[in-house]
Amino acid sequence: MKVLVTELYNEAGQQMLKDKGVEVTLAYGKSHDELVAMVPEYDALIVRAATPVQKDFIDAGKNLKSIGMAGIGLNHIDVEYAKSKGIKVLNVPDGSTTAVSELAVGMILTTLRKIPKANKDVKNGTWEKTAYPGNEIKGKTIGICSLGKIGFRVAEILLAFGAKEILTYDPYLKQEIADKIGAKILPLEEVLKQADIVTIHTPLTPETKHMIGKDQIALMKDGSYLFNLGRGGIVEETALYEALKSGKLKGAGVDVMEVEPPKSSPLFELDNFTVTPHIGAGTEEAQIYISESLARQTLEALGL
Repeated sequence: MKVLVTELYNEAGQQMLKDKGVEVTLAYGKSHDELVAMVPEYDALIVRAATPVQKDFIDAGKNLKSIGMAGIGLNHIDVEYAKSKGIKVLNVPDGSTTAVSELAVGMILTTLRKIPKANKDVKNGTWEKTAYPGNEIKGKTIGICSLGKIGFRVAEILLAFGAKEILTYDPYLKQEIADKIGAKILPLEEVLKQADIVTIHTPLTPETKHMIGKDQIALMKDGSYLFNLGRGGIVEETALYEALKSGKLKGAGVDVMEVEPPKSSPLFELDNFTVTPHIGAGTEEAQIYISESLARQTLEALGL
């Protein structure tokens, strides 16, 4: 059996496959056309978010028994078409819960306390203690878009910091889940109006694309904060820039951009904008767990 791996995949999972006699080919950095040309001879595919697996890719994989996503999101994979071809689509829904949750809270703290600018200024020779007035989490109303595993964990951590209350917009959330954390389920408009800090942990779907645009930001409190650790494209970036530039929003942070990697963005000119390069799942612990879980699922799909 042969497995084609298109993006960075932790060695722990690779070793589990090899221990069962599976041949693992690392095709990092290959173009789409090169991967499509390679895939016919493979029994399984392991990808991450930068490898779109659509109809042409699936049709080429005539021997594929499984397509594994080393993470959560499947929006870049044509899941239904793969299933129609008898190919199992695998992922690790809980793999990055802790990693992304902790990054979200870290980004909130970093932005509220203006750590990136203070760090840069000190290293450039400026020592000015009064130049970075910030805000605290304690006493703030938190709005969370999607109270899934990650959103729920973010709520737990922020409550431990002394947040006043949790508001959530999640059309699919069961009341008993919200009750576990004391969250109030509200329409999106009300969450935006009432929250001091809004953090997004929503998958990208046709319904959520540009879910937060100019009209939605206009509803937010003056001087509030917005964070997106879901998927690029949920927040309309031009509207976000205008809100940060005008001071409507005091700060914002994202781990995802609509185009990745972004060639440029006016957002990068702003000191009140914090950005990381889609590193939510990028902890050693998360990557070991994800790789091993996906290896087990792949072996099962291969009948090993």
